[in-house]
Amino acid sequence: MLADQQSKLKEMRRVKVRRQHSIETKLFRVLKDVGVELSSYHGESLNGKDVKKVMNNATHIFDQLAAILKEGKRKDCLLSDDAIGLLCIHFREVYVLWDGAFSLARKIDPTDDDTETYQRFVLAALKGSLTLQCSITPKVHAMLMHVQWQMKNLPGGLGDKMEDWVERLHQWGIRLRRRFRTVQDPLIRAHAREKASSRCNHPDVLARVDVTDAANKRKLSEKKADLLSARRKKQRDEGRFQALDYFEHSKEERLTWAILFYDGGKVDSYGSKGDAAEYLCHLEEEGE
Repeated sequence: MLADQQSKLKEMRRVKVRRQHSIETKLFRVLKDVGVELSSYHGESLNGKDVKKVMNNATHIFDQLAAILKEGKRKDCLLSDDAIGLLCIHFREVYVLWDGAFSLARKIDPTDDDTETYQRFVLAALKGSLTLQCSITPKVHAMLMHVQWQMKNLPGGLGDKMEDWVERLHQWGIRLRRRFRTVQDPLIRAHAREKASSRCNHPDVLARVDVTDAANKRKLSEKKADLLSARRKKQRDEGRFQALDYFEHSKEERLTWAILFYDGGKVDSYGSKGDAAEYLCHLEEEGE
């Protein structure tokens, strides 16, 4: 019996891959258009860089997904077009809010206004995430319960204390392992890797790389580049505060799609999510 079911599941997956006009294929194509791909080595989920790309393009991505889902909706679909639109808006705003929270957390020498705004972003983002039944990971716990205090009390805030250099070392190590993977002798391989690392980090080599990169850049005028950067920053800032307003003033009865998705017809944004739920409920009681 189990073998039969596994065979059917395997066949279903095989057929689904071949259907180039399926809803799933169209959804993944939207992600691919902005450079986002599921990583087979990352459990078929998004890695950190891809999540950042979704954050940066959240409005475009989820507007496109909403249009695809509405167009491909089955006749017996429980969600109306309006509910699908609200569902995609909810996902979009959650991504935008986490983007705003990360941006403020990385700020060097944050002001009191920055730390207060950060906490508003995190509370709203967490409220939206809990509605989507997302797990409360250790990183989310840290952002909710510890980061605001650290931004206020650690010299310079957290902006110059990130782990980006660790990720860069991981990538550098992977490239070196691939480059010298055919060298059998471990001692020779270690010497070769060290020589390559030393050569690539030599000041003269780094200076030449900078000169070459500068020569290959697109010749945008400085004024045009500054205007484009300022416009994008303004759009992202406005989008973050619009998302903040959406969650701070949204009511649970608006989330009709959640009733169909979760908890047997009951919308419980905070159910069984540990300290995050308790903290959010405590804040809501204080606000009443």
